[in-house]
Amino acid sequence: MGESELQKFLNLVSDPYRDQFNQQSILASIASSLATSAIIFLAWCLIRPHNSIVYAPKLRHLDGKHAPPRMEPGLFAWWKPLWNTKEQDLVDRIGVDATLFLRVLRMCRNVMGILGLLGIVLVIPVNVLISKKNSWAGAPTDPLILMTPRMVWGEAIWSQVVVAWVFDAIIVYMLWVNYKAVAKLRQGYFESPEYQVALSSRTLMVTDVPASHRSDEGLRRILSGITVPSNGDENCVIGRAVKDLPGLIEQHSGAVYELEEVLAKYLKKPDNLPASRPTCKPHKHDKSIPKSMKVDAIDYFYHRIDDLEKKIYHIRDTVDSRDAEQYGFISYPTISQAHVAAKAVGRKHIKGTTIQLAPKPQDLIWENLGRSKKHRWWNAMIGNLLFGLLSIGFIVPNAFIAVFLSDISRIAEFWPAFRNNFYGYPKEWAFVQGFLTPVVTSIIYLLLPIVMRRLSKWQGDLKKTSRERHVTHKLYAFFIFNNLVIFSIFSTLWELVARIVGELEKQGNEKKDVWKVIQEYKIAAQLTTAIFKVSPFWMMYLLQRNMGAVLDLAQVVSLLWGTFARKWLCPTPRQIIAHTAPPTFDYATYYNYFLFYFTIALTFATLQPLMLVIAFLYFLVDSWLKKYLLMYVFVTKIESGGAFWRLLFNRFLFATMFSNVVVAIVVWVQNDASMAWAWVIPLPFLLIGFKIYCRRTFDDSMHYQTKTGERDSIIAGAGGLGLGKDHRRSEKLRTRFGHPALYRPLLHPMVRANAQRVLAEVYQGRTNSDIGDQRMTMYGEIDLDAMERGRPGKKIGDPAGGAAVQFVEDGDMDFSKWKHKPGFAEEGAEVLSLRGSVYGGSGWMTPTLGVSGFRGTGDGPDSRRSSLEGGGDMGYRGVGVAAGKRHDFGERTRPQSPLSAGYIPATSFPGISRSPSPNPPSMGASLLPPHPPSPLHMHFQTPPPPRGASPLHMHPPHSPGLLAPGGEYSDSHSVHSHKSGESMSENLLAREQQY
Repeated sequence: MGESELQKFLNLVSDPYRDQFNQQSILASIASSLATSAIIFLAWCLIRPHNSIVYAPKLRHLDGKHAPPRMEPGLFAWWKPLWNTKEQDLVDRIGVDATLFLRVLRMCRNVMGILGLLGIVLVIPVNVLISKKNSWAGAPTDPLILMTPRMVWGEAIWSQVVVAWVFDAIIVYMLWVNYKAVAKLRQGYFESPEYQVALSSRTLMVTDVPASHRSDEGLRRILSGITVPSNGDENCVIGRAVKDLPGLIEQHSGAVYELEEVLAKYLKKPDNLPASRPTCKPHKHDKSIPKSMKVDAIDYFYHRIDDLEKKIYHIRDTVDSRDAEQYGFISYPTISQAHVAAKAVGRKHIKGTTIQLAPKPQDLIWENLGRSKKHRWWNAMIGNLLFGLLSIGFIVPNAFIAVFLSDISRIAEFWPAFRNNFYGYPKEWAFVQGFLTPVVTSIIYLLLPIVMRRLSKWQGDLKKTSRERHVTHKLYAFFIFNNLVIFSIFSTLWELVARIVGELEKQGNEKKDVWKVIQEYKIAAQLTTAIFKVSPFWMMYLLQRNMGAVLDLAQVVSLLWGTFARKWLCPTPRQIIAHTAPPTFDYATYYNYFLFYFTIALTFATLQPLMLVIAFLYFLVDSWLKKYLLMYVFVTKIESGGAFWRLLFNRFLFATMFSNVVVAIVVWVQNDASMAWAWVIPLPFLLIGFKIYCRRTFDDSMHYQTKTGERDSIIAGAGGLGLGKDHRRSEKLRTRFGHPALYRPLLHPMVRANAQRVLAEVYQGRTNSDIGDQRMTMYGEIDLDAMERGRPGKKIGDPAGGAAVQFVEDGDMDFSKWKHKPGFAEEGAEVLSLRGSVYGGSGWMTPTLGVSGFRGTGDGPDSRRSSLEGGGDMGYRGVGVAAGKRHDFGERTRPQSPLSAGYIPATSFPGISRSPSPNPPSMGASLLPPHPPSPLHMHFQTPPPPRGASPLHMHPPHSPGLLAPGGEYSDSHSVHSHKSGESMSENLLAREQQY
């Protein structure tokens, strides 16, 4: 590359978009963006009524208060329910997190609308008048330049100072109003029936427990260091090490998925099987077979699943002997006691521990709970260093994308071999040009959240919701540094570095000091010029975001992928079912986008007021589109109750401060530094003071509920829960906050039902057509082995085991029929499991221990686990009910207490035997109940319905109040009895006295 070509390359890198900023290009961008958005939107209106799987899955899977309003089939029928649904209704239907998201979106819309109106009415006229007054012969006449303060200097620059103060005042007022509203939302969340009956709401999580206190009694000694009144009603449970059990379960699930894919391809046409069976290479963790050997895939995965199941069973059977972990949980009788204790602890570390309110069990990142504080600290430091290196290192590829992918002809200028091909096929390369840049950038920005999420998890986040907040923080910092700061001032920094390098290469007296070079460069003036020059690019960028918002609404990938996969690929039944589920909403990514757009608009608010109008249009459109998506399409995976707000509030303040810095630089250049220091620099400090005020005024009410609620008053009036019930309450705490690897049901391969006839010829394992009730894979229950029909005492598959296959009819491949089942519920959202599910929002729920340590079981698409609704005191099992059978006298029922009419202990039926546990559970021994030393074989014979039984004695599958959000069972059967209208107080008192 010659010197002229090198200079050309350096010029391109320093300012890649210099030829694309003009009035015509912006008008063309507006026209193309609006036209494309309108076409996509009209197409969506036409398709929406005919595709509820993609555009209204929540209508199909939710009922009760969480279901969205019904829509008519008209093209614009979606508008009416969006308009009529207000914020309080949104809280019940979509949750606090989604409601907060929409509130933040409306706040951005309102702020941009007010500031944009002031910009058009006041700022633009002032800038145009002063610019024309200060014009000279040959001065720029482009309207985009006259609207800016580029030609405003001297005393006239006071207009920028006044506008900065006015804009800050408006933003502060809007933040204050919304802070109060969010605090009210949080209090409503604390007072909601779901939160009031959840065990986690009155539980503390203790981490970093020293070795000398890793026992239940050790936690109680730590508890004595909290300076709050206590009557000794607290229950303490220390965690137990699970070692390599989570990894084995992950390998087991992976093997199931791989077997399903192999069978789906091989059995695609059951009547015309391929001539050769599928083969594969052994898994990297499988040491029994050489890695280079090709093996029969079906037989290999069958045996691997069987081996992994045996290992998992063995570890679960021996987990009681494992060491205690450095975390535990403390449960209080009332919510107010737990919150008062957490508030009293604050940032103090009693005996080196960290004590905080416990999250929901499915919100925990269990593998990080077992890591030491030092380990997490080092990981956090290294993770921050890696994030910094990634942010800096991305400058180079970002610059090359801007230079060459935005205009492929530039590659031809520097690559002679490519030049002939480029000019020889102009139409083909024009087509490539059209999609290459968006595809490459989309891939990068799709991968970024994944990288940030894994990095945050590796750094030691203990909760998934806090990990998502850290992902938002990292993404926002990355976007601001690379896409806003570096991109906007890259040409200035490039030229400054080039001058410094040039001076360092000089010899003798001609060589200047580096500081002198920087002074002569007048960096402030150069930065101001760069900011003015790049503002049209950001205008076009925000204009194109409107099209992105409409594309989100269209759900193009989901719409096309389902049809493509069914027709051209071989999806497994599990994949087809998962495709019909409502997708979870990625709050971290969307919050980052909104914060980034808000920051861009504020940065150029006084420099190019049209930016505010464009941002207002974007937020106006997206506030309605996202409302539709959150009401009808997306669900929240784990409800945090609006915990995102503080992070968002801080980022909005940062964006305002950043805009103040930009105004200060402009005032410094266009007038003098003293004016900037005296009148603009104080603004960020006032914003910091506003933050402190809001923290002291609102934060306590947002984090703690210290006032006594109705539930707490009932319990206090009844004299507490009673010390005599400590054992049962302790076991309930053990099971609900036990590691999911100890009891999470293992997956079974799923195969299309049309392959049932030929599967026996190619598969050695068990099928659900051969077996009745299988042995369940949840620790703490009786091991129940399926018996062969007509041969009592003979186990199916004896001596061989293997993975039981579930056959799925084509009509059953819908998420609504599987949302509470293992393998699907854990990937779903809380709101999908609020009613009628034994499994929580994360797909698993600890089977509650009875006095004798027995449990109810069930598996498969038609099962319901009988654990006495997660809080029963006895370990009895109603056979007909627990097995999910359908009685003649009502719909599928769910068991309640053995004391309830219509529920008969298992020992009352002939053909079923039960042996009491030889080792009754003892408090403090383990996080889990003791397991019987040997399996108890049973032969199930479904009995007739109990005499005199009535449907009123059973809770229907979607009975309210049985299951709190997040898969935690309530402490009452229901807040308002659907049978007799009993009051909340009567239900709570009756239920609490059982524990």
